Amino acid sequence: MPCVARKEDNYFFALSKYQKQLEEILSQNLLFVQPSYRLNEVKSWIKSGLRDFSISRALVDWGIPVPDDDKQTIYVWFDALLGYISALTEDNEQQNLDTAVSLGWPASLHLIGKDILRFHAVYWPAMLTSAGLSLPKMVFGHGFLTKDGMKMGKSLGNTLEPFELVQKFGPDAVRYFFLREVEFGNDGDYSEDRFVKIVNAHLANTIGNLLNRTLGLLKKNCESTLVMDSTMAAEGTPLKDTVEKLVEKARTNYESLSLSTACEAVLEIGNAGNSYMDQRAPSMLFKQGGVSAEAAAKDLVIILEVMRIIAVALSPIAPCLSLRIYSVDQFNSITWNDTKWGGPKGGQVMAQASPVFARIELNAENDVEEKVKDSKKKGKAKVKVEQPQAVAEA
Repeated sequence: MPCVARKEDNYFFALSKYQKQLEEILSQNLLFVQPSYRLNEVKSWIKSGLRDFSISRALVDWGIPVPDDDKQTIYVWFDALLGYISALTEDNEQQNLDTAVSLGWPASLHLIGKDILRFHAVYWPAMLTSAGLSLPKMVFGHGFLTKDGMKMGKSLGNTLEPFELVQKFGPDAVRYFFLREVEFGNDGDYSEDRFVKIVNAHLANTIGNLLNRTLGLLKKNCESTLVMDSTMAAEGTPLKDTVEKLVEKARTNYESLSLSTACEAVLEIGNAGNSYMDQRAPSMLFKQGGVSAEAAAKDLVIILEVMRIIAVALSPIAPCLSLRIYSVDQFNSITWNDTKWGGPKGGQVMAQASPVFARIELNAENDVEEKVKDSKKKGKAKVKVEQPQAVAEA
């Protein structure tokens, strides 16, 4: 059917009226749009001059009718933006603006895709200003995701199904990979091979293995009992200062939404703990007995305190793993204040060593899927594959 030019009368929002106010908002609050390069995009749009835009459609029989004009309906994007506030109310609550605003507006963080930045960082603030409502504290535009270096699409058959990914690998692994490997706000890429390598190396090996090695030695040599308080054990130990600096680094990066760097800081704590374990070699000290064995017992207290702090610092990203570590350490709750050194006490009995994060082992079923996909692309009718093996749950 050929395109037909059509004219119609619409209602407009006077966006141009708010040009100066939007410029002032962006100049006075440099954190309003993040990351900073998104802020520059928004400033450029506004500087080029704002134009009034249509907020209604004529002769459209679906949508919300314009008040006092049943021949016009609200334009879908105008309605969608207002939905951020109206969605705060429940069905059984009084439906009015005051009620909705009281239930959680303004938002502290408005997280959006970079392709709809203009609507949320120009139109939406102007609409809120016009209505006399507070603006979100921050609008953050995140990037796009590719798979194996290619844009995802149904035609390519390479889309990622989030629920399937979580079911296969577990929520902690999925959150950790994407927040650690993709700088928040930038575009990122997913490949299963890289996913498995990163998750196994960081969560299973660096963190999980360190905990199990330490608990194993504690059971074998100390009847799973801490010989002293962690504060006393760490006196004169540079590791304590290192951990405290890395915890502060993680905190500041969490607050600025630099989540990849925050994860990196937590992993550095794990690397420092592993280095301390390797350098001190408590298993050898226990064999020597006497004063050496006492020093080894103190080292285990220090490393377990490091593990407890890792659990707290990683809890925003991998809460299930953090709670499992805390369960081993016999603690019951987690707040950021718990990153302070001084948790474990002398005489505390620790739980037995058990994997808090099992390594991900891909089975032949994954190879089957890939070979079938390849065969379809090449026009093959059959594919010979090996019998699938069990997969370790993350």
